[in-house]
Amino acid sequence: MKGEMDFDPVAAQLTFNTMNAAANGYGYLFPEGSDSGNETEASPKIWEDKAGFDAAVAKFIADTKDIKITDMDSFKSAFGAATKNCGACHEAYRIKKE
Repeated sequence: MKGEMDFDPVAAQLTFNTMNAAANGYGYLFPEGSDSGNETEASPKIWEDKAGFDAAVAKFIADTKDIKITDMDSFKSAFGAATKNCGACHEAYRIKKE
């Protein structure tokens, strides 16, 4: 998207396949009782608003599922939607460490 390399639709498609595979397991990384211990950037809001967090994960799964990349425009559109969801989730459910 930055123009630093030639667009490769296969690599772009693999990006979404990888994002979706990760998204499908993401909710399992925060089981009940894992809200304390260890240094983490996970906000307590994950467990306080579990329904909201689960909905954000479900949206990320949907945003990366069955995406068909054919050209740069389709990649930009799909990538923008998926990363917008990432940012919203990080804002709500992550504590940024300095």
